[in-house]
Amino acid sequence: MSQLFYHLIYHEKTKRWFFMLEQLEESQTLTGKDLATKLSCTQRTIQSDIKQIKKYFDASILLLGGEDGYHFSFRSATAFTRKKQALLEQEPLFFYADQLVAGTRKTNQEWVETLNLSLASFGRIKRQFVHLLEEHYQLTIVKKDNQLQGSEPAIRQFMYDLYFTLPLYPNVLKQRVESWDSFDQPTRPGQWSLDPIRLSQWRQLAQWRIDQGQCLQVKKGQEKEQERIAIALDEAITLPFPAQEKSALFLLSLNEEQFLNPLRQKEFIQQFSSEDEQPYLTNGFEEVNIAFFETVIALMHQFFQLSVSQNKEDMTEGQIEEKKFLDQLIKNYDRTKDRFERSLVLTFQLTGSLALQEWIKKSVRHYLQVKGYHLIEDIETTPFTRQLIITNGRISQERSNVVCLSGIPEEKEIKEALKMIDW
Repeated sequence: MSQLFYHLIYHEKTKRWFFMLEQLEESQTLTGKDLATKLSCTQRTIQSDIKQIKKYFDASILLLGGEDGYHFSFRSATAFTRKKQALLEQEPLFFYADQLVAGTRKTNQEWVETLNLSLASFGRIKRQFVHLLEEHYQLTIVKKDNQLQGSEPAIRQFMYDLYFTLPLYPNVLKQRVESWDSFDQPTRPGQWSLDPIRLSQWRQLAQWRIDQGQCLQVKKGQEKEQERIAIALDEAITLPFPAQEKSALFLLSLNEEQFLNPLRQKEFIQQFSSEDEQPYLTNGFEEVNIAFFETVIALMHQFFQLSVSQNKEDMTEGQIEEKKFLDQLIKNYDRTKDRFERSLVLTFQLTGSLALQEWIKKSVRHYLQVKGYHLIEDIETTPFTRQLIITNGRISQERSNVVCLSGIPEEKEIKEALKMIDW
């Protein structure tokens, strides 16, 4: 789960319950000792929590066993989720965070009355929240009327994490997102592919901040790069935003999968690197890869995310952070590339009873997943994906990507037939 999510849960028991349930949902079976180690608490606390969790979630879950092994399963995933969400309604930090972002001005005493807390309790909650903001976003809360203060990119990153990355949302956050105007404007085919979901999310946040009178800063000396990036966004979608906002939105919305192709990385470098910083590239894949991510980091420095250090000490820290960011980008790229290379678009063309078809599908999926393939179903194939067709009926012509099974195949036959898959 998102680390921000746990930071926003103030009540320790609720936080413990969520973490415990996350572990049980993931592993399904865990001992009391395992849970106590993971949660850094005693087994007696685990026993007490398990008893209360059973009572609270009631018929929505099945939680069997004892200290030697707890087994978790759903009876009603919908009811289970509703009960978890009800726990979040009792957590004040979600509402407090939303109101700070919205620009609500209230004194500590007014917040005490709004949240129905004692002054001491509100003080503890506020200190916890300020620590979260300072440590993870370089933001803080200032003045008597509790105003969020920090760089505009940092505020927007916090907003994005708050509204779009949590595993579960209390009603106050759901209602906030639903209150925004829907944004379903289709993108035009352009040179660069944009992720429609991230484009919509970042556009909504940008519009909200612009309406509040808070725009990204215009940086002098970078007008040419800004113009090139803004034009690239204009090719895909028309928005009434200033150029600096368009540049950030383009970079934040880029579809990463297009850059699995090193040639696209080269194109990006050549189009968006400043002329005096454009690297000389050979055909070496690793060299192109590094130069591409360095270009992305440089552009993010200019138009959105990475802060510019002011002194020597900060410069050293900034260089360390930049190196970490580069390493993380490369790891993410390698992970996506490996997953892409092991992806199969799986299509079933089966005959027979529904039970037979489901059994064949289950056997095929299990065998391919054991072999390390990432399976994709119910999508249209593209020139960059590999399709595998599984059939137990007649097919008009033989193709290399078709696995033909008998009408009622045995498991051994399915395994033997799938051994030919070694792409």
